[in-house]
Amino acid sequence: MKAIVYESNTGFTQRYAEMLSEKTGLPAYELETVKDQLKTGDEVFFLGWIHAGKIRGYAKAVKQYSVKGAAAVGISIPDEKILPKLKTDNKITDIPFFYLQGGVAPEKLGVINRKIMSMLASSVEKAGIKTEEDKKLVDVLRNGGDFIKEENLTEILAFIGENPK
Repeated sequence: MKAIVYESNTGFTQRYAEMLSEKTGLPAYELETVKDQLKTGDEVFFLGWIHAGKIRGYAKAVKQYSVKGAAAVGISIPDEKILPKLKTDNKITDIPFFYLQGGVAPEKLGVINRKIMSMLASSVEKAGIKTEEDKKLVDVLRNGGDFIKEENLTEILAFIGENPK
């Protein structure tokens, strides 16, 4: 692989991309600014943030580069139901795909996305807080939270290590 390419909204995906870059020695580039550093068709690993079930930047990255693996960064706690739905919704078929829990930074969100977070929190509350995880989710949606950990990258680092430059 030639590089790590990412699209980030509030910085969580960027932080993961920079961690991967540091651990692998591959350069990390933001999708919107990478044009001068990579050629069309270069092999890359892609990271994108999740918005309304879509992995932002993924479709564009696939058109420009040979995406050999991808990761979606979201606020949900990782579970086995997330990956299949994201893969289907984003037409990810023949590459290794990973999910990373990122975080929420309300102060960095636009008005519309802050409102969406508030509506999601209200929806969870109306459905009834049944577990400690529900309570944590509402708190994160309302107040923010950061779940980035280096150990979350273990599987991705193994994959990239098996697919060197």
